[in-house]
Amino acid sequence: MLKKGSLINFAACLLLLESVNSFLHCSKNKIATRLSVTQEDALEEVKPMSWMVPKGVKFGRLDRLQFLPEDNSMDDDGDDDQKVIVVTKAIGLNFADIFTVLGLYSAANKIRNGKNFVPGLEFSGIVKNDLHPFVKNDRVLGFTRFGAYSDCVKVPPVFLKKLPASWSFEQGASFIVQALTAWHGLVEIGGMPLVHKNEDRTKPYVVVVHSASGGVGLWASEIAARRGATVLGIVGSEEKFKVFNERILDLSPISRVMLRGNEKDFAKRLASELKNIRSLGEEHKDTDLSYLAETQRGADIVMESLGGKYFKASYESLNSNGALVTFGSTSYVSPGLGLDFIRLIYRYITRPRIDPGELPSRNLRICGFNLIYLTENTNELERELNECIKCLGNSDYPDLEKVTPPVIGEVFDFKTQAVTAMEKLKSGKTVGKIVLSNADNN
Repeated sequence: MLKKGSLINFAACLLLLESVNSFLHCSKNKIATRLSVTQEDALEEVKPMSWMVPKGVKFGRLDRLQFLPEDNSMDDDGDDDQKVIVVTKAIGLNFADIFTVLGLYSAANKIRNGKNFVPGLEFSGIVKNDLHPFVKNDRVLGFTRFGAYSDCVKVPPVFLKKLPASWSFEQGASFIVQALTAWHGLVEIGGMPLVHKNEDRTKPYVVVVHSASGGVGLWASEIAARRGATVLGIVGSEEKFKVFNERILDLSPISRVMLRGNEKDFAKRLASELKNIRSLGEEHKDTDLSYLAETQRGADIVMESLGGKYFKASYESLNSNGALVTFGSTSYVSPGLGLDFIRLIYRYITRPRIDPGELPSRNLRICGFNLIYLTENTNELERELNECIKCLGNSDYPDLEKVTPPVIGEVFDFKTQAVTAMEKLKSGKTVGKIVLSNADNN
């Protein structure tokens, strides 16, 4: 039987234990609350950001892009379970990005539909979820139907390839769109055949490539050379000769590069270079493009991206059964952040016109395409990309490790220099690929 003093001590102990328990419970709730607030703050700090033209802001100038938190409105199709989440490390710039923000890209105008609009078609980065055949932390390069100017991109697996171990993220963001554009235009649309080495090399298959030191142009030149063609590359400045020669001459020693120059005498200079390729003598010094085409001494395919009189001369140079493939009209834009409307109107009024009746009589094809629509046929996209990689890697298997890495021109900071980078690309004074680096994005 407990004594009175012992009962008092026992009751005091119970009260003390209850007080301690109450204190610990209260402290636990406070700590949990503090942790919760800290987590929310952290999430707020790392919320993904994008360069976008906000809803309510019209396309028309590059500086209408704003760096704002992502809202995922562009890719909200309810199918996220079937998409790979990629944290971007680099974003590749394309002329389509510029045309998009200026309001000259019809595909972008169709899908904007009053939403925030994030430009960008290609990227590289690190996978954050498991979705066959990719697993978390895979290094990848990818293609998207707009939205690449973001910290985070969600795309179907078919739009991705694993980044070669020897490639940087910047190189990874410089491959898919431009290489696939070159392949699709030259082979799938233009119909360039494999030119076997045992054929008569005194009658070369000639592919003319405009902007041949740029992203698409350099890939088109390499694809043409690897498929047995002689390439006549056209560039905007003599500083760009070296890039073309280093990439192409080992594959096709008789290929040449020429300065584009002004439109007025372009046809004459193009004829002169075609005569040099075909080793025509002094007796042909006054021969023009029409005669070269009539005698099958002109161009077999032209990859054209400028428009204007450059387009007209390129068309006149085509041999029978030739093809002109146009994948842009960069002569419509001028340096700066916006549009020169006087220049734009003049270019539109004076744009080249083709007589349809001439096409069957000369047996020609005039082709144009927009690669963005290939995203609607993923089986075809995958097939073409694999064929392109096999060609560039000189392999029977699509192994990117065997492909010579892309040429990087300049690298700009993603968070602060996107508009500056686009303005530089718009100037036309670039060599290789312009890339935005997002290296510290996790």
